[in-house]
Amino acid sequence: MIEVLHVHVFGLPVAQGRPRAFKLPTGQIRMHDPDTSKDWKRTVLAQILEHKPPAPVEGPLTMTLVFELPRPKSTAKRVQYPIKRPDLSNLLKAIEDALTGVVYRDDSQIVSLTVTKRFGLAPGVEVRVEAL
Repeated sequence: MIEVLHVHVFGLPVAQGRPRAFKLPTGQIRMHDPDTSKDWKRTVLAQILEHKPPAPVEGPLTMTLVFELPRPKSTAKRVQYPIKRPDLSNLLKAIEDALTGVVYRDDSQIVSLTVTKRFGLAPGVEVRVEAL
């Protein structure tokens, strides 16, 4: 495997919000991405820009993501993994969308995926993308 990207993105991970459809006066239908999702994707993009490949990679890829979330004060120290919101699959979608067209051409190129969410001291996500 060839490492394409390996970076730790700092910031509070935000799940991909549900896009909302609305109709323009012209009759066209548009999709609206929630602002919190947009802001998180911009944060991810800004922090990976200096580490990204010169051009989007083609071919099959494997991706490993480790999300670190802040521990609520009400949660015991022995608890390692958050089992409440945000939903892991929606956290993943936000990262996939942020990297599309920058690190890889399309997220359909990802053929192997490992995603974890846990409590950590510094909120963020470790992103590793490798070419197969």
